[in-house]
Amino acid sequence: MQISDFFIINLANYKNNYKAKLMNILIPHGWLKDYLETKANPEKIAECLSLCGASVEKINKVNNDFIYDIEITTSRVDMMSILGIAREAAAILPQFGIKTKLKKDIYSKRFDSSIKKGRILMKNKLKVIIKNPKLCPRFTAVILDNIKIKPSPKIIQERLRKAGMRPINNIVDISNYLMHELGQPVHIFDYEKISKKIMTLRESKKGEKLITLDNKTHNLPGGDIVIEDGKGRLIDLCGIMGGRNSSIDQKTKRVLLFIQNYEPSHIRKTSMILGHRTEAATLFEKKVDPELTMPTLLNGIKLIKENAQGKIASKIIDIYPKPYKPKTVAVPLQLIKQYLGISIQLNKVIKILISLGFQIKQSTINNQQ
Repeated sequence: MQISDFFIINLANYKNNYKAKLMNILIPHGWLKDYLETKANPEKIAECLSLCGASVEKINKVNNDFIYDIEITTSRVDMMSILGIAREAAAILPQFGIKTKLKKDIYSKRFDSSIKKGRILMKNKLKVIIKNPKLCPRFTAVILDNIKIKPSPKIIQERLRKAGMRPINNIVDISNYLMHELGQPVHIFDYEKISKKIMTLRESKKGEKLITLDNKTHNLPGGDIVIEDGKGRLIDLCGIMGGRNSSIDQKTKRVLLFIQNYEPSHIRKTSMILGHRTEAATLFEKKVDPELTMPTLLNGIKLIKENAQGKIASKIIDIYPKPYKPKTVAVPLQLIKQYLGISIQLNKVIKILISLGFQIKQSTINNQQ
């Protein structure tokens, strides 16, 4: 073997190992424009993103739309969604003189007044028991009645296909749609299949078995996050895939929409030991923002109302024992210049930080120049 061959082989190994630390996501341009207001064309958006943030490997034209194939480092789970890429582009494009704005701030959404004031007929209940709050920092759920199972609207089916997913029905599609749009995994169960209307979240015991939605039987190693119902049946392999025994079918009339935040290392360990890799596990193992759960739940309620004629039939459950508290960080301008290796004006620093969603106390920054 020549020395040059040795370097070529090792370079290939390095690239393969590096690729393992990256994730790819397909972003339809038409869907991205729901969140991103800009006159920049797909080629320009791809160029700017690749220079400053996520790498756009290629753009494919599908019918009258363009699909970005974007490579994202695993530390940036916040970009693994339509919203995440839109937020990134809204911060990057203005640096190239392109007027751009993020159109929707999902974190600003609040409860519908009808839910908050309890005017809806709350005829269904669910008892939730979380054995160890560290396993599930936040648990949100709501029951919806009057469900009509049918194909999803054409726009949802098309967007899912462009994003590499297969449409199934209006309820299952909503869970996949929200996950791809907002970066928060979503679960929807048939409420009537939850025995005694009790859900207990706990760690599994070694040797327990669960059949997931894809009809795979898993012998659990123990210490996995699972949910059992009132009869002690496992109905969810949390953060990875729901159980077949609680799945949506053509007879489903009442659903439980529930969205959680899980302890990442448990999800990673279970997924790797069982060899069961899902998009949900990929997101959860990298620590999804707990503040994203409620906005996603509210969007889920809206979509189920619009596309499945669902009606809210319970109070919203929100178990959040340790809510996130914003932190204040003092950053001297000189330190920013030192890290960047360039001179940058204070007003530009402020604009960039605001575009990324930070709240700025300019007087604090000015005092530390």
